[in-house]
Amino acid sequence: MFSQFTLQDLGSLGEFVGALGVVISLVYLARQMRQNTTSVRAASFNSMTENSLRLLEPSFRDGDFADFLHRAQRDPSSLSPIEVVRWDAYMTAVYRHFGNLVYQYRVGALDRQMWQSYRDTLKKHLSTPSWRAWFEENKGVFSTSLVELVERSVRELEAERQVGAGRSEG
Repeated sequence: MFSQFTLQDLGSLGEFVGALGVVISLVYLARQMRQNTTSVRAASFNSMTENSLRLLEPSFRDGDFADFLHRAQRDPSSLSPIEVVRWDAYMTAVYRHFGNLVYQYRVGALDRQMWQSYRDTLKKHLSTPSWRAWFEENKGVFSTSLVELVERSVRELEAERQVGAGRSEG
């Protein structure tokens, strides 16, 4: 049976087997990359969640910090000079965190559902005048993407406020 094959036939068979091996390798590689992408996204999300918790933790573990944060959000002009530094540091950390979330969403590391929940959280914070005023005074140190998101969120809040005011008048 093998005696009927020419050298050219065997060469063609070898090319076919080699091509088949390449295709199988590519399919395997694609599966591995997909699994790796999922793992990277999960690790990235875990890191974002840990960062969120680190920012929130002082508020629920430290009564003095919770009191400070309440006063700062209510009336930042009432803060002592040391508390102003603390407020600036806290707000810088929080807005850097949101800037990172914007980036993570843009590069695909954060899915749409989680992004929407973080975006809604930022928007809720921006409904507080002190958060909005602080960002306006300091927006030059943040990414253009974050500035655009904050400005869009503020416009949405204003539109919602006007719709709400129109309902209460009617």
